[in-house]
Amino acid sequence: MTRKMLRRDQAKSHPYPMKKNKIDPRHLGRNVDKFSSKNNLVDIELGDYHGADAAMDEKEQYHQKKHIRDMPTSIAMKKVIRDRLMANKVSTVTGWAGWKYRRKLAYNKFKISAREFFGYFEVWGSSFKKIEGHFGSGILSFFTFLKWLFFLNIYLAVIVFTFVTLPQVIFNTQSAYFTGNSSNLDTAIALANNCSEQYTVNITTDWRYLILDFLQGTGWMEKTVLFMGNYTTTSLYIGSFDAVSYSYNMPLAYLCVVGAYLGLSLLMLMHHTGKGLRESMVNSEDKYFQHCNKVFGGWDFTLMDDNAAELRHKSLHFEITADLREERDAHRRQNRSGCKRFGLGLLRVFINLFVLAVLGGSGYLIYYVQVKVTELTQGLDYNTYGTFIQLLIQFTPSTTITLLNVIVPFMFEKVVGGEDYSPMFEVQITLVRVVFLKLASLAVLIATIYIEVTCATKDTCNVGISPCPSIECWETYVGQQIYKLVIMDMIVVTFTTLLIEFPRKLIVSKCSCGLSERIGFQKFVITQNVLDLVYSQTLCWLGGFFSPLIPALYVIKYFIYFYLKKASLLVNMEPPDRPYRASKSNSFFMVILMIAFGLICLPVGWCITKLTPSKGCGPFRIYSYMIDVIPLAISTWPTWLQEGLKFISSAGFTIPAFIILLIVIYYYHALASARKEMVKLMKEQLALEGRDKQFLLQQIKDGDEDGKAAEQKVTVTKETNKSVVSATEVRLRKVQSPPGVPLDSDF
Repeated sequence: MTRKMLRRDQAKSHPYPMKKNKIDPRHLGRNVDKFSSKNNLVDIELGDYHGADAAMDEKEQYHQKKHIRDMPTSIAMKKVIRDRLMANKVSTVTGWAGWKYRRKLAYNKFKISAREFFGYFEVWGSSFKKIEGHFGSGILSFFTFLKWLFFLNIYLAVIVFTFVTLPQVIFNTQSAYFTGNSSNLDTAIALANNCSEQYTVNITTDWRYLILDFLQGTGWMEKTVLFMGNYTTTSLYIGSFDAVSYSYNMPLAYLCVVGAYLGLSLLMLMHHTGKGLRESMVNSEDKYFQHCNKVFGGWDFTLMDDNAAELRHKSLHFEITADLREERDAHRRQNRSGCKRFGLGLLRVFINLFVLAVLGGSGYLIYYVQVKVTELTQGLDYNTYGTFIQLLIQFTPSTTITLLNVIVPFMFEKVVGGEDYSPMFEVQITLVRVVFLKLASLAVLIATIYIEVTCATKDTCNVGISPCPSIECWETYVGQQIYKLVIMDMIVVTFTTLLIEFPRKLIVSKCSCGLSERIGFQKFVITQNVLDLVYSQTLCWLGGFFSPLIPALYVIKYFIYFYLKKASLLVNMEPPDRPYRASKSNSFFMVILMIAFGLICLPVGWCITKLTPSKGCGPFRIYSYMIDVIPLAISTWPTWLQEGLKFISSAGFTIPAFIILLIVIYYYHALASARKEMVKLMKEQLALEGRDKQFLLQQIKDGDEDGKAAEQKVTVTKETNKSVVSATEVRLRKVQSPPGVPLDSDF
């Protein structure tokens, strides 16, 4: 009875019988379900083909070939079915339906060809396969993250260069100041003209000072389009057409471009973060069958190259290793005794207090160094120092921040090992701590610069007077500090890769002394490398406001950085002892980057709305605040458009819109809750289905064993009966045979 039930269940779900969107039995014949009691498995065999005389058109044949590809059966069986399907007589589709069908086929072929063609031009595609094969998908997630940032900065650099830098370079003719419909800016314009004449830069021809200015962003670099202070505050004359003059509003364009590249970054972050979180949630459901998916469904059967197959094999090995180690560590943590848990909790408290103390000390050190450097540069004896000493003084804050970003994460990496977390949570807690370090150090630097810029003692040109630092153009000054951090970041990455990682590999591989064995090969620390990228991108977003060409510098940096890291990874490093899971890593990386982006928007927004611009430089020198250019631009719009914008910004529109938004959020929340409940019920149903199938298979197995036992019993009975019959015949012969005649003779 159980076999009939199983056959009936398979007949309902089998893909071969013809139902809606299924294979027509006229063309494929019937299938015979045959149970192999020897192996206790179900073997599906193709029966006789009875459809040779059945007619079909080419469209139907095309759809059935697609269904054959989706059949859950072996490649050999699919080839047999396809060959029998292709043996049919096929009629050509004519008319309008035939034309649409052929256009669809042509379009599908074009899409496949285009995908293959552009696949050859995928940036770093072959490098990704090689990295994944040798180090797994967890390490690959870092390089995927780097590639995403590389393209993000390309978009930002194109926007800034097209709408800010290029007009500044091309349209040299300046027209009138942009005042909108306001007539109260005459005094501000006169003050800006006077302060602009007073703002001078010392440019020298000495090659030593030229190099020094390049590294610091001072001197001749200060008068380039690299910094915000060199952009004009007047509208740029484009030309005239039909006696109408056209000009380019540089202050408005500058502010709109800043909003555009921040908005684009936010949209791309939200899209990529949402995608990563969805993938992470989907992959989190694999905990019930993750090994089955990787072992039976992880191989790529389209691989034709031996090297690609070997890389894929190594990648699967790393993923399975990560899963098994994570399960083993989770089992070990669950079996801790009460004393061990108490001691571990106490140790974690002390480690967190140590981390907080290190973060506080790092912040104070950055503040102290920045204040001392400002005092030295504003002192009378500064010009008496040599070129090299001045360079060291100027780079002391950025060097301090860079050294802290190198040393402190190494300390955090060592202490987190004693807290005995899971590999994934260890990565996350280390990332959080190092993020606080990097962002806090940057925040301390910004706060220190803010104190210097907002010093109360200033002249009419907004330049500090003693005891305040004399900063003539604070926008350029902030850009210079960030520019020096960018330069120092590039130098440290190159120095670390070429002068530390490569020599370490040579010492360990060529020298057999005890020191080399103690040092060992370097492991790729994913937390440190990811935080380096987050820190670099944070500088890019912040510096892009004060130095518009910084995104372009980061495009060059990321391109060089990728090849440096790839070469160092493949040549100098070994796979990590504790593999990382890429699906969770990618989403967490994006969350960390989004947090950094949100924190960076605060100082940029504060500068736009609350800080008074410099009066001798920059595109906003005639305005009280940078944001003032927006209302002035709106004042030139038509009256109906101004009234519409005023209504949108009024409470009569915002309150109903807010209520509607809350209703929509509640609706989607309720919908998500309902779907979550449905998913829970479906999981329970799948679990019941699995138990039912296990029960049926066990019944089949028991039935086969009972059948074998019955067959053996019958065989023994038959042998026994044969023995009894033989013995009886012998006795009868003894009784019936005459004396002296053998029993086996015929008598």
